[in-house]
Amino acid sequence: MREKSEHDFALQEKRPSGRNHPLLSFKEFALLKHFLSPYKSKIALAFLSLLLASSMVLALGSGLRYLIDNGLVEQTSEQLPTILTYLGMAVGLLALGSFGRTYYVAWLGERVANDLRREAFQHILQLEVSFYEQIRIGELISRLTTDTSLIQILVGTSVAIAIRNLLLLSGGVIMMISISTKLSLYCLAVVPLVIIPIVLLGRRVRHHSKLSQDRLADIGGYIDECLNQIRTVQAFNHEAIDKLIFRNYSENAFAAAVKRSRARALMAAIVMTLVFSAVGLVLWLGALDVASLQLTAGDLSAFIFYAVVAAGAAGSFSELFGDLQRAAGATERLLELFSFPISAANQQQKRSLPITSRGILAMHNVSFAYPSHPERAVLKKVTLSVAPGENLAIVGPSGAGKSTIFSLLLRFYDPQSGSIYVDGMDIKDASVQDLRNRIGVVSQEPALFSTTIYENILYGRPNASEEEIWRAAEVVKLGDFLSILPHGIHTVVGTRGVRLSGGQKQRISIARAVLRNPSILLLDEATNALDAESEQAVQNGLKHLMKTRTTIVIAHRLATVLNADRIVVLDQGEIKAVGTHAELISHDGLYRRLATLQFADSIALSRGMDDSLLKQA
Repeated sequence: MREKSEHDFALQEKRPSGRNHPLLSFKEFALLKHFLSPYKSKIALAFLSLLLASSMVLALGSGLRYLIDNGLVEQTSEQLPTILTYLGMAVGLLALGSFGRTYYVAWLGERVANDLRREAFQHILQLEVSFYEQIRIGELISRLTTDTSLIQILVGTSVAIAIRNLLLLSGGVIMMISISTKLSLYCLAVVPLVIIPIVLLGRRVRHHSKLSQDRLADIGGYIDECLNQIRTVQAFNHEAIDKLIFRNYSENAFAAAVKRSRARALMAAIVMTLVFSAVGLVLWLGALDVASLQLTAGDLSAFIFYAVVAAGAAGSFSELFGDLQRAAGATERLLELFSFPISAANQQQKRSLPITSRGILAMHNVSFAYPSHPERAVLKKVTLSVAPGENLAIVGPSGAGKSTIFSLLLRFYDPQSGSIYVDGMDIKDASVQDLRNRIGVVSQEPALFSTTIYENILYGRPNASEEEIWRAAEVVKLGDFLSILPHGIHTVVGTRGVRLSGGQKQRISIARAVLRNPSILLLDEATNALDAESEQAVQNGLKHLMKTRTTIVIAHRLATVLNADRIVVLDQGEIKAVGTHAELISHDGLYRRLATLQFADSIALSRGMDDSLLKQA
């Protein structure tokens, strides 16, 4: 398992420390506002529900005041039915407001989290391929799941509670002042003492919250890598080491979470101690006022009720502040994703390729170096043209640049210099979707999804009919093994096709390309995982398919390209020779040396068999 990549560290460098702005920054607030703005009616209903529920809580205090003064102290029952009726109505409205608050606020939280998750996923799908080559997928999964869930908690719970408590706090203070200004001033004197720990400790909470989320992302990344390579892990008896590494990741996450929890707990404890100490002091002073007849028992009871409501609302802000810190960190991490620009290839283009595709390809003075190693050119001034329907093979040693040509044709990357043309148009000026619709790809390592064989073939052209799918399956002779599977073509292949053999996976991958019916076919040693019999059957099917399509084949085994119309010999990013097998083998060059190495064993075996037969004769 690898350590953090350059891109992982680049992400960390971009992350603000969180110590300069303890609350949501302008950009973070703007992001949430963007996702909330389409649902103004739901926001209005949620706010009205919050207002109703908070008002009814405050009304209960007035009801309690009248109940004590007019019912209990005066010991008369005449007004009790009226008071109790009003209290019952207040409780009913409180229940209605609480229902509306809970439902609409939860709806907003889920809706915003879902929209944010969807838009973030759509964004990362369009990022440069190099982005995915330098970041752990588990890191992205963490941002799309854990971080969006934290924002859902913020919007769907914390913000509503904060508004409710703000209404209760302000309403409670107003009611306290209306009852006793002196006692209210005593209570308000505590407010600065409450705000100070919230501000000071809140910064620590945000810092530790971000660290905790980063450590969780590390765990997700390691799990993703380890489980996706489980066969390698078990084959090398690496389980014990991986357990130890995972334990370290988990302990780091636990330590970060403990620090975050300790900071939040400390802040909550200090705030609650200060708040309720003030309530106790006010209760003592109020009792003295009742004894001196400056207040009634009902006034004191109502004041204490409002003081407790206001204190509880103020005290809860420390907890809510912690949630806000975590959500701010999550929003920050999602903003980092949105900050990465969409691939230039995925941006809308002005021109369209010709409606009828002839499959003409041309590369003119193309030079390219990967972004991670800009100093090392992989292709150097490559010029090449492919005629419609031509079968072109590219051969060369590892690292020669063969697969890079495929990546450039698909616009996973753009060359630093030179141009690539398809059907007479520079592909930089064409829609990338239009370009890729004309290309079918079969890679050396077949890529299958955890669904049925049928769905994996259909992936090549989602609008294809069932008849077309079966026709594509017949081209690569899938019927040979479909008959022995429990559910035939509707058998689930498992994660990455784990339930199938390498040859079976490759044949499904080829059937997918056949179904796509492309004008340009890119084959990266497409039959390397097949046995001799299956390879012959697939080659026969591909020959029929390749007759009417431009085909480029990357060949590691020269035996697979003997019948190519032309063979390009590539070495260190440069074209060394171009010709047929017969032409290239007659020259003392790289192709002849490669052929000698690959065919030497078969020639020796053939000679040995001839010698053996002669001896027997």
